[in-house]
Amino acid sequence: MDQKRIGTFIAQCRKEKNLTQMQLAELLEITSQAVSKWENGRGMPDVSLLQPLCDVLGISLNEFFSGEHISAEEYKGKAEENISRLFKEKQIANLKPAKYLFSICANVTLFVAVIELAAGLVGYFFDPSILKVMLINASVWLLLFLASMSKLVYDRKKLKNLKHSGTCMDSEIEGMIPAAYIRVANYISCRIVCRFVYEGKEYKAVSNYYVLSPFTRKEDLHANVYINKDNPAKYSVELFQTACP
Repeated sequence: MDQKRIGTFIAQCRKEKNLTQMQLAELLEITSQAVSKWENGRGMPDVSLLQPLCDVLGISLNEFFSGEHISAEEYKGKAEENISRLFKEKQIANLKPAKYLFSICANVTLFVAVIELAAGLVGYFFDPSILKVMLINASVWLLLFLASMSKLVYDRKKLKNLKHSGTCMDSEIEGMIPAAYIRVANYISCRIVCRFVYEGKEYKAVSNYYVLSPFTRKEDLHANVYINKDNPAKYSVELFQTACP
């Protein structure tokens, strides 16, 4: 559901009815701040307010979820499209994000660095030379922590930008590429290969590394692929799974 598009449509319909945000809020018995939040795409009306809001704006629920006025000829197709999209979003809401490898690495390396430093400080009282060794070890782990955090921040920023200004594509998961040399306990690290079609052309997207159970099947996974509309080769993959141990 495109909250920004719907918010813009709410503002458009409100202005067509010559209503201010305050007047619309009064008709719905809510605050003007809530209306402002909807129109800025930072929130959605409560389910109990959907029909009253549509009645005030003179639109249908179908038009509300589409974020645009719909002609009689388009109505049935848009209704089916909205139902399909809402069903998909409900399915995704019941899934859990897969564990991202660099998030785990950042937590682990920071934890080990703190342990190394604490051990060095305690050991210093028994043998001063221990502190120097532990400081070197802690420095190495801190460097690994910074590297992991840099990658994590970069990927999250890229995903956030594409979520905001890109396009989310329906994708089909073709398979998983395991990295046998990277293991976290009994779990494996792997990349997910997705296929999607944009403007009649087929593309493949390969995700970053995620940590999954060795028993996870591709049927247990769902991937959202966000692309740059001007360059579909620039993408980011957000991975979900049916169970997150």
